[in-house]
Amino acid sequence: MAAGRNCFIITFPFLFTVAIFVLSVFVLISSTFKDSVAGKLFLLRLDISQLSVTIDGNTVTKGDVSTLPDFYQVGLWNYCQGSRIEYDSASESTTGYSYSITNCSKSHGLFYFNPITVLEDAIGMGKIENYPSSIDTALKSIKILSYAMAILFCLSAIFAVFQVGAGLFSFHSRGGSLCALIFAMINSVCAVAGVAIATAVFYGESKALTNDTLNTSAEFGKVAVGLGWGAAAAALLASTCWLFSICVGSTRSSVSEKVVYQVENPVVPHQGF
Repeated sequence: MAAGRNCFIITFPFLFTVAIFVLSVFVLISSTFKDSVAGKLFLLRLDISQLSVTIDGNTVTKGDVSTLPDFYQVGLWNYCQGSRIEYDSASESTTGYSYSITNCSKSHGLFYFNPITVLEDAIGMGKIENYPSSIDTALKSIKILSYAMAILFCLSAIFAVFQVGAGLFSFHSRGGSLCALIFAMINSVCAVAGVAIATAVFYGESKALTNDTLNTSAEFGKVAVGLGWGAAAAALLASTCWLFSICVGSTRSSVSEKVVYQVENPVVPHQGF
């Protein structure tokens, strides 16, 4: 009975731990590959199909530079670029757009997306003069925050693996559950902090880059960031479940102990002559 109860109790934190790892991996691989699930996940998408910038006093538009893509799509380690395809909605009398990735930049361990630098390199005509100060202000803190965010997401996935390892020893040992709980608590801190930074950075950047002066628009990556919040929630639930397993789990062996009865004062039969 004790083994069955322990197995039932520990199943839930194991499931939450697996969920942490899977969801964290989806965030980690966002926008790293062209044709895959990763290509559909992004933290920020910058649409520059109507771009208009001022360089050396001259106005340069998207149509003036044939090598410019229609959009940039940002992940933790790199960015992708591609073409925006217009289509007519069948259910509504509106025009929609789909985005097709053509290529992605090389992944870097410590990466952050600076749209002004990327655009200046792609245009190749000089410095952009007409971007608003709000973008410049946002970019000052993005570099360090992007590094911290990537590290925290990696640590979350790593500690999820540690939880599984410690959990294997928790069936008949509260020590194993305690180790799993410690890893889960560290995981929770990393997951919550990482996704909170991602939300603040990319939501703020999407607002700053939706700009009438540059004729750009930016979309916040709700799906990828939502997966990050899912990993954070799973980490908190895993911590709660590991704590519960320590409080109510049994460390006794399920093998019944053999009971030996011993007569303390044996009666010696009377023997006559």
